[in-house]
Parts: sequence; C-alpha cells; structure tokens
Amino acid sequence: MEKPIEHRGRVVLVEGDRIDVEMTVEGACATCRAAKACGMGESEDKVVSLLTASAGMYRVGDEVMVSIERRMGIKAATYAYIFPFFIMVAMLLVMFEAGFSETVTGLSSLGAIAVYYVVLAFFRHRIEKEIVFKLRKI
Repeated sequence: MEKPIEHRGRVVLVEGDRIDVEMTVEGACATCRAAKACGMGESEDKVVSLLTASAGMYRVGDEVMVSIERRMGIKAATYAYIFPFFIMVAMLLVMFEAGFSETVTGLSSLGAIAVYYVVLAFFRHRIEKEIVFKLRKI
C-alpha cells in the first residue's frame, strides 16, 4: 500500500461540518540543505477547507495532520492541471488548422480553459465527495 501524502497544519476555522486548515506546503527545494544558499528554497502557506462530520472535535489552533491518498492527489492534479492542458493544446491545434489568427487562437484557447474551470466549479460539490482528505489531531 502506498504511503499517503501528508502535511502538518493548524486549524484556523471550524464552521458546521467545515474545517479550514492552514498548512505550509514546501516544494522539493525546501528539503535541500543548500536551498537557502542558492535562494531557491520555496514554501507557501495554503488554507484547505475540509468537510467532515467530526468537525466538532476540533478547535481553532489545534495542530493536525492532513492526508490524502496518492491516487486522490493524482485525480485532483488531473482535474486542475492535466485536463486543462489538453483542452488548451487541442483548441490551439484546431484553431490553427482552421486558419484563425494567432490572437484569435490564443484567446479561444484561454476561453476554453475558462469555460472548463466554470464547469469544474459547477461540479465542485460532486468532486468534494470524490476527493477525500483525512484529518487527525497531532
């Protein structure tokens, strides 16, 4: 069984069944000992909203571990990055082959991606049920 992706965080909001957790997500360079010397160390604070029936067990300020199965992380990355990439490339190729100008082709590709994200936002409640984060106190 694969090890899940885990990040340490702090609860910043508890509201009904929703918990917001602030995490410092570090890139690959952040784990390198020489990262500070080369200036490439990268870390970013992110807030993740989780839906859980056990939200009442948590309080603002609690230290928690947020985890997600690797296959769920891959699914999320596919929805967020891979599908839009292929939509953009397909739109570029179709528009160029149809003889449209570069400006029209580029704007159409961006418009197609915008439509994709609007549709994704429309189905976010369904996706929230598919991509499950797990939460536990530390």
